Amino acid sequence: MTTESVGAHPKQPNGPLLPVLVGEALGVERLGPVAAPCLPLQETISPAKVIRTDTFKHLRHLEILQLSKNLVRKIEVGAFNGLPSLNTLELFDNRLTTVPTQAFEYLSKLRELWLRNNPIESIPSYAFNRVPSLRRLDLGELKRLEYISEAAFEGLVNLRYLNLGMCNLKDIPNLTALVRLEELELSGNRLDLIRPGSFQGLTSLRKLWLMHAQVATIERNAFDDLKSLEELNLSHNNLMSLPHDLFTPLHRLERVHLNHNPWHCNCDVLWLSWWLKETVPSNTTCCARCHAPAGLKGRYIGELDQSHFTCYAPVIVEPPTDLNVTEGMAAELKCRTGTSMTSVNWLTPNGTLMTHGSYRVRISVLHDGTLNFTNVTVQDTGQYTCMVTNSAGNTTASATLNVSAVDPTLETQPGEEVLQTRGTEKEPPGPTTDGVWGGGRPGEAAGAASSSTTAPAPRSSRPTEKAFTVPITDVTENALKDLDDVMKTTKIIIGCFVAITFMAAVMLVAFYKLRKQHQLHKHHGPTRTVEIINVEDELPAASAVSVASAAAVAGGGGVGGDSHLALPALERDHLNHHHYVAAAFKAHYGGNPGGGCGGKGPPGLNSIHEPLLFKSGSKENVQETQI
Repeated sequence: MTTESVGAHPKQPNGPLLPVLVGEALGVERLGPVAAPCLPLQETISPAKVIRTDTFKHLRHLEILQLSKNLVRKIEVGAFNGLPSLNTLELFDNRLTTVPTQAFEYLSKLRELWLRNNPIESIPSYAFNRVPSLRRLDLGELKRLEYISEAAFEGLVNLRYLNLGMCNLKDIPNLTALVRLEELELSGNRLDLIRPGSFQGLTSLRKLWLMHAQVATIERNAFDDLKSLEELNLSHNNLMSLPHDLFTPLHRLERVHLNHNPWHCNCDVLWLSWWLKETVPSNTTCCARCHAPAGLKGRYIGELDQSHFTCYAPVIVEPPTDLNVTEGMAAELKCRTGTSMTSVNWLTPNGTLMTHGSYRVRISVLHDGTLNFTNVTVQDTGQYTCMVTNSAGNTTASATLNVSAVDPTLETQPGEEVLQTRGTEKEPPGPTTDGVWGGGRPGEAAGAASSSTTAPAPRSSRPTEKAFTVPITDVTENALKDLDDVMKTTKIIIGCFVAITFMAAVMLVAFYKLRKQHQLHKHHGPTRTVEIINVEDELPAASAVSVASAAAVAGGGGVGGDSHLALPALERDHLNHHHYVAAAFKAHYGGNPGGGCGGKGPPGLNSIHEPLLFKSGSKENVQETQI
């Protein structure tokens, strides 16, 4: 580490020397307490190239810490703990790949931060929100930078200077949060196009540097937000012309550097010559030279006048058309020109001149010249005039905006919407020109330029637009018809479902009644059946023989009267049909069921081969037992 000398210390304005820690080879793990206001340290950095936590814990009065050119790769969280008085931190020319956001936690008085020439690849959101006291931030020469978050600079409300030069930027990042920024360095990037809104919110910016930034085109109204701009450097770019009155909204602009650009000197730069004569009348050769055409090459733009050119008033390619709208709707009146080298203004019915950037809550002029209404009122009704201006003069075109109040009785009914279609029934009045310079049009007499009459500007052959109103009621009726069709279809489907359900219920009831009738019919007329019972299993062998013998006697006529042959008892009494048969015989014949001699009765058993008993019964009680 190099030894710091007293003469090398930065000084405060009208103040004493500041305590400084210079570290080109800083390598200690921690530095001990130092009471001297100046810190001549001679230490070497550790091989790890890492600044450890609490390395500077005891240097409470240190105000400037220089750690540049130390090959630092990483800074640990808390590395700058114990530095409440630090206001300048230099970390440029190191090897940091990320912004050490968390390491800045307790640097409440930090005013300057230098991170230039580090291989940082991205700047994330809120990268510096822990140091809102910052006034100068140097991020130049971040040649590996690929991404800057939209919220990268959020929280830097006190920042005055920002360097983003030589960072290979292709677009200007979002700088809206830097409301107090005064100086912005964007040189050395690749900003081919500068669009309107690129500097939105930078109302305090005083100096803007865009040298060697490869800028080829600056669109109309690109600098309108820079109300406080005093110095603009556009040298060493690829600019050939600038939009008409580009610097007119910049009322404080005093110094403009336009040299080393391939300016094409024609009518489009004539306004710039006048502006330079008005702004820097003492030195019109300070700024830019013509590169083309050959007859004007090398001439200073500030020395040119209208005698060098033949210029024509601008042409409105798409003029505004009458518009009928309902209160509360949005509306647009277009006024498009064929080139961006013109300026577009609007004159309202009350005489107010509207330009791009004019602050109105509901009405604004877009960068393409369109007059935009976000929410029209009845008071907006009237004629609006578009004025397109270039160095030769201006062209105007007017249109009427009709705003109808909302009818309270129609609040729930469809309203009307304005539609624009192309037509040729009625062509609005063509643009008017206020003047033509430089000898008039080719082919005209030489004295035409001095004539007091105003030559009309070329009229556009493009068919005009006619505005008319079409009631939305037709569209709504079609939608209602479609809705009715859907409802009808739905009703048909529901009706079919109900009918099918009803038919199923009727069929179920009919089936139930038929089944009930069938059951009643079976109850009143049961089918007669015969039950055949085999009693072999019920009788013992001896009894069976007795029964056979009895049967044989009966077959022979036997003795009259009841047979004294007793039948054995059956195991199942309900199967013993003898009692039923005997009772029936007695009731019918009045005698023995056995059928004795001389008695009335049925014929006796005539065969031994009929040992079966018969019983009549219903079909439900049929049983059969195999012998």
